[in-house]
Amino acid sequence: MPSCNDLLESHADLASRLQNHLEAVVVGDLDAARHTFLRFAALLFAHSGSEDEVLIPAFQQAGLESKGCSVAILHKEHAKLRRLVTAAQERVFEDDAILDAPTRILWVESMHMLKEVLEHHDMRERAAFNPVLDQALGGEKASALAAEARALEIKLEADWLSEHSA
Repeated sequence: MPSCNDLLESHADLASRLQNHLEAVVVGDLDAARHTFLRFAALLFAHSGSEDEVLIPAFQQAGLESKGCSVAILHKEHAKLRRLVTAAQERVFEDDAILDAPTRILWVESMHMLKEVLEHHDMRERAAFNPVLDQALGGEKASALAAEARALEIKLEADWLSEHSA
């Protein structure tokens, strides 16, 4: 039976995809850097979108907000992550993009803030969002909510990749 906590697996997948992107940048493989970035961005937009549409409304409706984990905070972090990814995407897909040494350094440094925001957001959700939903909703309700969120995430990721792939 899936749980809301199981959805945090996407956070580990995001970290892995971002690491794959950074490794491609470091070795100077522009095609791989673009491919791995697309995979990362697709999951980030899909995962945050499924949380925004499915989990956060349930969290709010159940009255589970706390000072450290409110709907406003979650939405602001999602918006910030999307802005950072969109800015990085523009850089990664510039027509004249090259991966010489100075550019590689800049790309890795620019991804540092994104990585930090992602890690901070992960800690917040692990501590005060996903497990709180599971506990408050109970087994069957939490499982149904998690299944709905996972299905939407899969759809949104496929849609995003279809829209942004060459």
